Amino acid sequence: MGERLEKRYRLTMSWNYEKEEQWINELSEQGLHLKKAGALKSFFTCDPTTRYTYRLDYQPGLKKNRTMQDYLDLYQDAGWEYVVSYGSTWHYFRKEFMPGEPPRLYTDRESLIAQYKKIQRVMGGVFIANIVIFLANMTNLLSRFSDRLWGIIVPVMAFNFIVFVLLGFGYVKMGNKIKKLVK
Repeated sequence: MGERLEKRYRLTMSWNYEKEEQWINELSEQGLHLKKAGALKSFFTCDPTTRYTYRLDYQPGLKKNRTMQDYLDLYQDAGWEYVVSYGSTWHYFRKEFMPGEPPRLYTDRESLIAQYKKIQRVMGGVFIANIVIFLANMTNLLSRFSDRLWGIIVPVMAFNFIVFVLLGFGYVKMGNKIKKLVK
């Protein structure tokens, strides 16, 4: 019989990944340890005898090849255990919990700023891509379904507005984090 997994549901935004770390660390304190990460649903194993400190790292573009192995080896050499990746971009690491100041993946300001800028650039790119997609969709919808304003067009506009607000908010939040570190 395999290990029993517990599901937990939570939506976390990229600009607020520190809250995801905090949540996973709180669950670890309760004896639940990350096994599989997801956008809305994550799976945990139960072991109340162990506690870990979890950290996330955003590294898009790493494939299951030598680059990924070099990346994992770097963190392993620093004492981090690789747990899982989500979407081939977010990588989860852990260390056994030690009282005191919790360990960080990025210990210098420049590396953390570069990390935040990388996330911010992706959000900006996705924002611009969504504008292009929105304009194409609206051109298509208006030409075909102009008589169904409330049934099709307004819901599509509302959805895109929510996406724009979330991406814009995330972009600004990452910018604020960068500004705090630059000061």
